[in-house]
Amino acid sequence: MLSITDATTIGEAFRAAVTAYGPRDFLAVPPGAHRPYHREGYAITYEEAGRQVEAITVALAAAGWGIGHRVAMLLDNRPEHFLLKLALHGVGATCVPVNPDYRPGEIAYLIDHSKADLALVAPERRGQMEAGLALAQNRPPVVNFDDLAALPHPKRAGRTGPVTAAGEASILYTSGTTGRPKGCILSHAYELESGAWYARAGGLSAFRTEGERIYNPLPVYHVNSSVVSFYAALLTGSCQIQPDRFHPDRWWPEVRASQATIVHYLGVIVPMLLNRPVEPGEGSPSVRFAIGAGVEPQLHAVFEQRFGFPLI
Repeated sequence: MLSITDATTIGEAFRAAVTAYGPRDFLAVPPGAHRPYHREGYAITYEEAGRQVEAITVALAAAGWGIGHRVAMLLDNRPEHFLLKLALHGVGATCVPVNPDYRPGEIAYLIDHSKADLALVAPERRGQMEAGLALAQNRPPVVNFDDLAALPHPKRAGRTGPVTAAGEASILYTSGTTGRPKGCILSHAYELESGAWYARAGGLSAFRTEGERIYNPLPVYHVNSSVVSFYAALLTGSCQIQPDRFHPDRWWPEVRASQATIVHYLGVIVPMLLNRPVEPGEGSPSVRFAIGAGVEPQLHAVFEQRFGFPLI
């Protein structure tokens, strides 16, 4: 596992990971004809991710984006979300993920509340973002994530000085079940330490030196996928496998095809898998453990006996 301190920035940690783990897989997506992207699957090594992130970083810096700028991102669970996130952090800008299930009024609230300076979107989500901006007071420019040559210059200058570990890395919005969602500000140090905590938990969930393959079907606008498992992977030379979302019919085929060694779950996932008819070859021999929360205690033993690995 890479060594980090309270002063380590995300950019420094990523560059160290590229040097240490170059040829290993960094991000992967299982094949899926149901998706509008990467239908044949996708994989990128640390080395190639380093080159792509550097190119995006140069484009952002050349256009004047940097410390103090906040960038809304509506990319679903595309792996490019993570490459853009790393590049934004490299120049000191803030990543503000947008829930793709938001309605226009909810997008308008997030854009206004976060005071976003720019919106990067998947082409098929552009109309959704623009519908939200039509209701917002703040109307930042919208750019397709794969057309960085179209990046405008920011309307306000960024702050000068170095990127620091205490600096703002992300704003993640809560579910808003009892009122308007809250924008949780996460620093570089917070995000890295969240991943480090997971990676060094030990016991049944110990990460191996050769790296793991972490299948995480949770959304990238949530801390589980975008911070906890992602930085645990980065710090340990592991690969994050990022499907578009959880679906019980696709869970086992995707887990097996991606050779996942760890899977992430929420409480609803386990009973849905248990309610499926027993099938020959279900489960996956490569999975070492699952990590998550919200499963009724009496289902733990049932799941572990049927599928052959522990729920942590």
